[in-house]
Amino acid sequence: MDTFRTLTLYVARHGECEHNLERRYGSQDDSPLTERGREQARANGRLLAELVPDLASLDFFASPLHRTCVTMELLREAAGLPATGYRADHRLMEFHAGDHIWMKWEDVPEEHHIPFRADPWHAARPGGESQADVFARAGRFLRTLKRDSVIVTHGVTARAIRSHYLGLSPEETLRYQQPNGGVLRLAHGTETFFE
Repeated sequence: MDTFRTLTLYVARHGECEHNLERRYGSQDDSPLTERGREQARANGRLLAELVPDLASLDFFASPLHRTCVTMELLREAAGLPATGYRADHRLMEFHAGDHIWMKWEDVPEEHHIPFRADPWHAARPGGESQADVFARAGRFLRTLKRDSVIVTHGVTARAIRSHYLGLSPEETLRYQQPNGGVLRLAHGTETFFE
């Protein structure tokens, strides 16, 4: 059994950002958090302070993209911690959408959707990554964890982390979408979502 399954993980998605509102593939490009997104990050920090009596006992990790680092810093400050006490890890980045980065969802050519209908786990945007690729790199990250941790990441990567922890099939994995606000606790082989 992977040792990360013996840990408690608190997984948060970055707060709402401008590309979420515009329905664009932000992917590994970036856009600033909206004011709502900044408040979601602060609310998650307050929530963590309620859930975990000793936050200093946890490790903190974030994707290196700006929206996740800002979310982590606002979260930590709202929880009463110094803003910068975390590590950025590239394995937590959002999936690479290749040629579709920054496109609006509805502007993606219809023929590019066909592979996803046939095999949504292995299909990739032209020049990008598949869900299986993100799952593999999230697993490499999880196997490095030594302590209970807070992880601020992205929608597809959060999905992959949850899947690894709970031992889900690709089909079960793809049905999950974590919102921008709230914290997913993975502990003792179970999940609980807090808002």
